[in-house]
Amino acid sequence: MTGRQAGNARLIIFLILAGGLSVLLVLYTVGHRKPRIPADADHLRSLDPPACLECHGPAGKNPRGKNHPLNDRCFDCHERA
Repeated sequence: MTGRQAGNARLIIFLILAGGLSVLLVLYTVGHRKPRIPADADHLRSLDPPACLECHGPAGKNPRGKNHPLNDRCFDCHERA
């Protein structure tokens, strides 16, 4: 394989990988859904983040998990069911 052919092969491989990654990112963006807030009595009472943190804050009965973001803007990510 000559130097030019090797360069072309690397370019083709790069373009295939970049195209595949682009397709995966588009599919994720289109298919991703925000986590839903349950439609039970506890969750229907308020749309106010401080109300959420009464239960889901560090001292609440159901605190956020250790992988949950630390912001207190619940409705930036979560939506009503």
